[in-house]
Amino acid sequence: MKHRRPCAHIAAVAVAAALSLSVLPGCSSLPAPISDATSAVQTIVNDLMHPTSVAEARAQRRSELTQKVDDADLVTPGTLTVGIRVSGTAPFVVTGSGDSSYEGIDVDTAYALADALGLAHVEFVTVQSVSSGLSECDVVMGVGSDERGATVIGSYAQSALGVFSGSDAVPPISASDLTGATVGVQANSVSQAALDDLGLAVVEETFSNLNDAFEALASGSVDYVVCDAYAGAYLACVHGGISFAGTLDTPGTVGVAVSSDATSLASSVQAALDQIQTNGVAEIAKSRWVGGFPALTEATRVTGLELTSSSGDASAEGDQGDATAEGDQGDATAEGDQGDAADGAESTDGGTDGL
Repeated sequence: MKHRRPCAHIAAVAVAAALSLSVLPGCSSLPAPISDATSAVQTIVNDLMHPTSVAEARAQRRSELTQKVDDADLVTPGTLTVGIRVSGTAPFVVTGSGDSSYEGIDVDTAYALADALGLAHVEFVTVQSVSSGLSECDVVMGVGSDERGATVIGSYAQSALGVFSGSDAVPPISASDLTGATVGVQANSVSQAALDDLGLAVVEETFSNLNDAFEALASGSVDYVVCDAYAGAYLACVHGGISFAGTLDTPGTVGVAVSSDATSLASSVQAALDQIQTNGVAEIAKSRWVGGFPALTEATRVTGLELTSSSGDASAEGDQGDATAEGDQGDATAEGDQGDAADGAESTDGGTDGL
């Protein structure tokens, strides 16, 4: 079954995001990556008044860039070569339907970084690990804070186990709200292990994938779903009436890895990431996939909870299964329209519960 993402009108959403410089309240589509919020508004207005092809718009955008990084620091001159981890899950990595192209937060953020670096071209390479990726790429996306042989820059997202409610909830809820509730989890997942560690008297219901769990949550068959926070926020855009209720653990960071030897490139990437976070472009890219999802901090943790044992590292690595969330993805890259997306859900080998 295909689920159509409830995307708002592309121009209205992007204009509102650029003007407010804040996370949008709903899922949205984003045009080709932009270098700052003001140019986003102007580009949209110009496109509405003077329609042009996507290819023409991209060519015009690239012609205006001024390169801010030395070619000697790049794998390919004039190009940002980006490693996309094969273990990545939606909404960070979304595989295009019928081909090997990619979309998602990692992809949109990479294009925004390239714009900020003044690079007109971006090449994506699928990599098995951060270390192997940095041997052939300038940067690798979706990396936790501790990675040997790499400098991990900034944080454009967070990783944590999230709780989602089928009714209005103001995060964080308390442990007492979960006690006695029916809680859905993907079978044999990190989320299920974490829920078991809580020692709460919940009625646990397992599902083979997160799509089924969220359909049950939307229909009222379960009271809550516990899963990777960003995967849950992505699916909450598909199903109406679902709210974020809090996180179960201390959030980790998701950043950009650069080789520890590439000090000059690391400095340039840091400046570029600072730029897109300051001018709101990073938030626009993220909100397209997870709507108005808040930053995850200690303040979002469900109160009164104590895990009795380690539940695994909630990172961009793991728990991938067979959930899908397809359609209305918009124009996710500066290279081509990707169309529908199919993504995984959770499995058992540690890490985040992805889609």
